[in-house]
Amino acid sequence: MDSPQMTDLQKLKNDLRKYPIRPHIGVGGLLLYRNMILLIKRKYDPGANLWSIPGGHLKLGESSKTGAEREFLEETTIKVKAEDLAGLVDTIILDEKEKIKYHYVLINYYMEIVDERFSDGKEIPKLVAQSDAADIKFVPIEEISTYEITKSLRKLLIDLSLL
Repeated sequence: MDSPQMTDLQKLKNDLRKYPIRPHIGVGGLLLYRNMILLIKRKYDPGANLWSIPGGHLKLGESSKTGAEREFLEETTIKVKAEDLAGLVDTIILDEKEKIKYHYVLINYYMEIVDERFSDGKEIPKLVAQSDAADIKFVPIEEISTYEITKSLRKLLIDLSLL
């Protein structure tokens, strides 16, 4: 059986997201809760070690809302329902030779919590970062500018007048 580090190495070696022949579709969830936003610290590129909203790749045959809910649950263990579109962000990252290293179209939804652990009046449950995240936390909206966030999250928050 492979060690988790070997699995991560294999994942990075076989990363077909780098130098793509077509754009990839990403889906994400913006959870605003008690004047805070839920952020994850990305473990992998693009944006490794930067804070962003939970999200990931849309699977073939999956609706964008269903994909956003699935990715959110996988990265946070929080059950949510995708509501209105929060925003669409084009992310094109070039390498030092000006070649396209990553190209994503990111579809982001506002999320509504449907998780019983977040009933009115209860304390926020302890959150544990899952496999694709290095950390997870609720951040007061007024403090978001003190965090190192991805360019795509910065654009989304500016478009929504949250930054």
